[in-house]
Amino acid sequence: MKEQRSQKILVINTGGTISMVHSDKDDNKSALKPSSSWEEVIHNYQFLKDMNVDYVQTSKIIDSSDMNYEIWLEIGKIIEENYDKYKGFVILHGTDTMSYTASVLSFMLKNLGKTVILTGAQRPIQEIRSDGLQNLLTSIEIIEKQTQVNSEICNSENEILSVIPEVCVFFRDHLFRGNRSRKLDSTNYFGFSSPNYLPLGQAGSKIKIYENRLLSKPEGKFYVDYKINPNVLMMDVFPGFNPKILKRIFQDDDSIKGLVLRTYGSGNTPQNKEFLETIKYIIDMGVIILNVTQCTVGSVEMGLYESNAILTELGVVNGYDMTPEAAITKFMCLLGKYDVEKVKERLVMNIAGELTK
Repeated sequence: MKEQRSQKILVINTGGTISMVHSDKDDNKSALKPSSSWEEVIHNYQFLKDMNVDYVQTSKIIDSSDMNYEIWLEIGKIIEENYDKYKGFVILHGTDTMSYTASVLSFMLKNLGKTVILTGAQRPIQEIRSDGLQNLLTSIEIIEKQTQVNSEICNSENEILSVIPEVCVFFRDHLFRGNRSRKLDSTNYFGFSSPNYLPLGQAGSKIKIYENRLLSKPEGKFYVDYKINPNVLMMDVFPGFNPKILKRIFQDDDSIKGLVLRTYGSGNTPQNKEFLETIKYIIDMGVIILNVTQCTVGSVEMGLYESNAILTELGVVNGYDMTPEAAITKFMCLLGKYDVEKVKERLVMNIAGELTK
């Protein structure tokens, strides 16, 4: 049975560069400020006013560097309350933490059977040469063109697209799985990538969705898991790393329940006695340590080298090819509802397409 193509899409604005507007709407040289309404965002584009979308915004419109778990919970609530009313959801978001939000939503939105796309911009929609307009329009179009049909006729000349039951990031010409995405460039319009997983789709003169790369549509009822424990730390190892500093952090604060340790190459760390004793000390405190690589491309392979085999013996968990953004948000979601052993078990499970084993 086909979905009604007229069903609306909900645009959720959290802030960021994409939705900033001129303080004087009639002066394109006036200072930029956060928008307060959809009308402000689309002021210069009459055709956007005719699009089949509704608009809401979070209680605070923020620079994404101020993103936090409370706003994640608010986004989840907005989607849950409107899930049956809309065909899909487009979230306007600042680029700096977009991959974190996309990742955490992929773990919060359970049995997601609709498309959620986060998008942003390097230049505001109201600026000349803005990338934001195309990012917004294409995100809306990807959802608008979806229908429940046999996949054989999807991506045809009529550009009917099959449903994408995932949290995604759309930037420039590519649709990425949200929990595989990373911001790789601070200014380039091709600012995002998915280093360890191929794009879910591509937009040119036509939109192409690669169905074999999508998650399967779930059978259960959609719900939002609001249990998040933000008491997680992320730290890089580096030449000259002083284990005493790391140890002191955990001595002074016993609320930290998880550590994402970003290591060299395939998961390697220093092998000096003091470092390894510190790792053991932290684990003995009941803290879970997750090993992810500092490399943009590739995976942790614990046991491949002597310099990471001992980490397995100490009880460090293998993060495989998870991005740091996916690793830390997955940690938060699991720690919100499970004990130590169950968290360890689920960290290495592929929950929402975030890792390859």
